[in-house]
Amino acid sequence: MNVLFLVTDAYGGYGGIALFNRELCAALRDARITVIPRIVRGSVPDPPPHVTFIAEAANGPAAYLRAISNARRAKWDLIICGHINLLPVATFWRPLLVVHGIEAWKKRKIPIAQCRGIVSVSALTRDRMCGWSRYAGPAYVLPNAVHLEQYGIREQRADLIARYRLEGKRVLLTVGRLDSAERSKGFDEVIDVLRDLPEDVVYMIAGGGDDASRLQARARELGVASRVIFTGLFGEEDKADLYNLADVYVMPSRGEGFGFVFLEAMACGVPAIASKLDGGREALLNGKLGALVDPTNRAEIRAAILETLERRALAPSSRRIPEGLEHFSFENFAARAQAIIARAAV
Repeated sequence: MNVLFLVTDAYGGYGGIALFNRELCAALRDARITVIPRIVRGSVPDPPPHVTFIAEAANGPAAYLRAISNARRAKWDLIICGHINLLPVATFWRPLLVVHGIEAWKKRKIPIAQCRGIVSVSALTRDRMCGWSRYAGPAYVLPNAVHLEQYGIREQRADLIARYRLEGKRVLLTVGRLDSAERSKGFDEVIDVLRDLPEDVVYMIAGGGDDASRLQARARELGVASRVIFTGLFGEEDKADLYNLADVYVMPSRGEGFGFVFLEAMACGVPAIASKLDGGREALLNGKLGALVDPTNRAEIRAAILETLERRALAPSSRRIPEGLEHFSFENFAARAQAIIARAAV
């Protein structure tokens, strides 16, 4: 099967969407896949042997449109459009559209009806998009995958404890991009309840972005600046060790399409608190794998954090990877992806 995959980014990209695109390519190992990226943010590792990555397409709008034009001359068994913003250049082929989250929740003028199907990382995003678009074609759910073997419960690194001054502290953690245009991760909500938590509880925000200065100012206004730690951008090699510093992973978000970071945290044995109102609840299997809260309810967030910390205090050596997390294993992801592609390519 020859597959054309139009993506925002993938190899040489950062973040959840780029990772999903790489995982989807890896899952479709029996296909020959040509990937045309809109953006390449960093160095490009060698893709799998069955993947051809047209990196030069990311050299500006003209280069991208040239790559699309060249692709139109070839014969493809299936075209996958990896982001709703790319759909206008993909409808020439009647593509299979992949949607991830908030970008697909609101009504917009795009040719959804011309898609042969929709693949969503969560039922929430699928339902919201089908609701406003009235799309009635095939719609599949393909949740993110986690490579469990890449994480695990580890001894805490002394250098990180020293760097972030965590000795004797209990740590709340959120990992994510600090984006001033998308303030929906739940950073503000956790900062707001921090002063109502015991003094030894600190909040680590791991990630970079242009909203850091505003969040720092908010922490100062609330008198908790000394208890909020901003790591800035961090290396991929440090990610699992950062998770292992945490006592609780908490992200009472309002705009997550799924929330891959929950899987990473739980794969390190960190108990998770997610939102009832967005795709985070699906990452926790609707509460089976962790606690769910209303992000608009400050008392509910505080109570969930205290309850989770109390359980940890009663059994400090009881960290465990929750039963059921294997639902999101890469092997299961690959099986789901292959079944969806087999149906969509007919």
